[in-house]
Amino acid sequence: MRRYVALGDSLTEGIGDFADDGRPRGWADRFAQGLASRRGELEYANLAIRGLTTAQVLATQLQPAVALAPDLASVIVGMNDLLRPRFDAGRLRRDLSTIYGELAATGATVLTATLPEPGIGVPLPAQMRASFVRRGRRLNDAIRHAAAEHRVQCLDLARSTPTDPAIWSTDRLHPSAYGHQLIADEFLAFLLTGTPSAIRIPAHVPAVVGPAEQVRWVASQVGPWLWRRLTFRTAGDGVTAKLPAYQLLRA
Repeated sequence: MRRYVALGDSLTEGIGDFADDGRPRGWADRFAQGLASRRGELEYANLAIRGLTTAQVLATQLQPAVALAPDLASVIVGMNDLLRPRFDAGRLRRDLSTIYGELAATGATVLTATLPEPGIGVPLPAQMRASFVRRGRRLNDAIRHAAAEHRVQCLDLARSTPTDPAIWSTDRLHPSAYGHQLIADEFLAFLLTGTPSAIRIPAHVPAVVGPAEQVRWVASQVGPWLWRRLTFRTAGDGVTAKLPAYQLLRA
């Protein structure tokens, strides 16, 4: 494997894990560097952009990824579909099937992953959280079925509930640097050995969030999100892929 392309949304762009210059790093960067360290060198491109749904990844990233002729590709997407007012699991599965199928048809090894429950530790009402859990199960079922259809290697990140606060960034929606490194380590072990690593993701229940912290979180996270929805914008507006062409990584 000499060429690796990452597709997806904010998770693969690296939100929650920022380098010293303020640019997102993330699990895919860490995973690529881990591969380069083991293999001597690797050409790496990252097309992921925050805020995108599966349909948007299909429309904007699939053909550029195919044109790069990768040996290895990763696709993690779906969380933004889940957060939309209307969640269409059938369309998501069809879009994933198209993405997986066209990448696999190039001869590339394709990796994907199920996703843990969104917003662990986020102060949501019980009814809303239950709705997210139900949607999350449907999302992961769609990922598993589409992956099986095209023999895509699917890492089951949803197998545990990572509630340790250290895993999550301050927005409680994206992994921290530590969380991104755990995902990178899981993917490295999964790719190189065929099984997830022996790392056990901690599952400590966080402290109860008080009313004042709930208000601060709503003001800092929910307010901007609602404003984008009302103005028909996404977090990815004006953002371009950080590595649209291959960058050579060395051990």
